[in-house]
Amino acid sequence: MKSDDVVEKPLHVAEQLLFSGVGILLFVVGFILTIRSCVEIYALIVGPQSNVITATGNFLDLILLILMIAEIGYTVMLSVRGEVLSPMPFLIVALIAVIRRVLVVTVQEVQSHGQGAGSGLVSPASLEVALLTGVVLILVISMRLLARTK
Repeated sequence: MKSDDVVEKPLHVAEQLLFSGVGILLFVVGFILTIRSCVEIYALIVGPQSNVITATGNFLDLILLILMIAEIGYTVMLSVRGEVLSPMPFLIVALIAVIRRVLVVTVQEVQSHGQGAGSGLVSPASLEVALLTGVVLILVISMRLLARTK
């Protein structure tokens, strides 16, 4: 019995060290991206007006990426502390990821229409946004149902 306890304890410590390292790396990357978002804001303010849509899309994409990294880092830190993980942080990350994709597709669609592209009745980007909207609704309903069960 004692030999089993000795085997389990180093694995637990190694697991905590691994999760701690991953959590620290996630927060370092999040901090670096936060500094990068300040550069994007500066470029948005002083850049040419013809580039506003692209710069705004890049900024929103970056901010949502930072939110995803922060939420994943928070979830990793919860597992380091040994707390029971709930599905809510994962649903939040999924929701942010889907919203991020909707914004990227929308900015790309606006840019392509500005260049004279898109002659079809319904573009593939419009279909993708419609599908992603359905995913957002499913995620929000899941979050509401999860909140009611607690």
